[in-house]
Amino acid sequence: MQHPRRLGKYDIVGVLGEGAMGVVYKAHDPFIDRQVAIKTVRKALLDSSIAEDMAARFRNEARAAGRLSHPGIVPIYEYGEDDTTAFIAMEFVEGRDLAQVLGATPTLPEGMAIRFMQQLLDALGSAHRAGVWHRDIKPANLIVTTDGLLKVMDFGVARIASAALTQAASTIGTPGYMAPEQYIGETIDHRVDLFAAGVLLYRMLSGRSPFAAETPEAVMYKVLHQDPAPLSTLEGLSIAPSLDAVIARALAKTPQARFSSAAEFRDALAERSAVAGGTTADDATVIAAMPLRVRPASPGTSRGPTGSAMPSQWDASSLAAVEAALTRFMGPVARVLVREAARTSTDLRQLQDSVSQHIRDPRERQRFEALLSTGMTGGTSEGTRAGSSASATGAASSAGASTAGSTAGVSAGLSDYAVRALARQLGPIAKVVVRKAAASAGTRQAFFDTLCRSVEDPAGRAQLQAELARAPDGL
Repeated sequence: MQHPRRLGKYDIVGVLGEGAMGVVYKAHDPFIDRQVAIKTVRKALLDSSIAEDMAARFRNEARAAGRLSHPGIVPIYEYGEDDTTAFIAMEFVEGRDLAQVLGATPTLPEGMAIRFMQQLLDALGSAHRAGVWHRDIKPANLIVTTDGLLKVMDFGVARIASAALTQAASTIGTPGYMAPEQYIGETIDHRVDLFAAGVLLYRMLSGRSPFAAETPEAVMYKVLHQDPAPLSTLEGLSIAPSLDAVIARALAKTPQARFSSAAEFRDALAERSAVAGGTTADDATVIAAMPLRVRPASPGTSRGPTGSAMPSQWDASSLAAVEAALTRFMGPVARVLVREAARTSTDLRQLQDSVSQHIRDPRERQRFEALLSTGMTGGTSEGTRAGSSASATGAASSAGASTAGSTAGVSAGLSDYAVRALARQLGPIAKVVVRKAAASAGTRQAFFDTLCRSVEDPAGRAQLQAELARAPDGL
């Protein structure tokens, strides 16, 4: 694409990254004489439901980060639009995102990990006091500066404690970092960020995710039902049991059992910080010596101040088209399934075959394949930003994820009850499963039987059966 020479008052200097929705530029503010990063969205892509959702997230990021002022949060300078582009101007930060740092070393020194965590918790505490919850804390959304300092970026899925600015959906985030209440669609608050911070601390110290599994569904099951192994019990690590207790509290299944605030979490780490020793200058020296791979700024890479790279052999529009089609059948989990398949697929046909296996109903699978073969993705083939953790959320609602309304034999109230029960086993995709079951079931019992068949785990199926049996007769 042809890049502009100027956006608003900013002179474009170069391209930092390109994705399906837009481009991230390095630019110069001639009035203040400073470098800035400019994240853009192309208006031509804002007609479809997914693109509209992404545009809403884009504006939400400007509003969320724009009301925050903290040295550990990348500041927003301006939101603007011209005839073809909407853009956000923000601080240009020299450094590497934490995902790159963790990609260069299995584990971080304990002192460095705790200093990063304390800086993150300071920033989150400031955001929470301002009524903003990030909701997608993960390595790719944290940048380590050349001075060894940590900064939080990408508030695109943040929730603002204001009725006018709140994004109501709770089932958005990154699998493995999402708190249990995000998976099952329950009410959330600032403590989802503290859960994600606990996941990050575990990852930095151990080199592995506390909920590592082969599939997104298995990850979700572990988040909902299993506690990770204490770090002090893992071979090759030397972690004090006192730190095990801190992490266990951060990763508690219920919000009430976690730390009540970021400050309380930070204070719990104070003792280990004193024991570990070191400074941010030491951290900067260690990171500078790491062989960090710089991601290329090309159409196949969504890299900039806002996200992680997609599999390098794929361009953004190809994955976005498959993801948009799959979202109609699988809901928000489609994004994860497509990107996992892309890591092992060598061509588009193999990618499509791989993801289609997740659609159990043969007739639905045929519809999915027909949708791709005709290119009829509802105008959304480029409506998903690569690397965004919630790119499929808008399409899920447009694909009928809402269970409002009634069908023969299944009332709206019963459908909503079933969504809440099934979400404990399947997560956000429960909405789609319930909608399909309600449309085909002739009786209440047939509806329940169909839902139970969607849960492969025997224990989970039994739990669902018991919960459905308790559904009030009046529903």
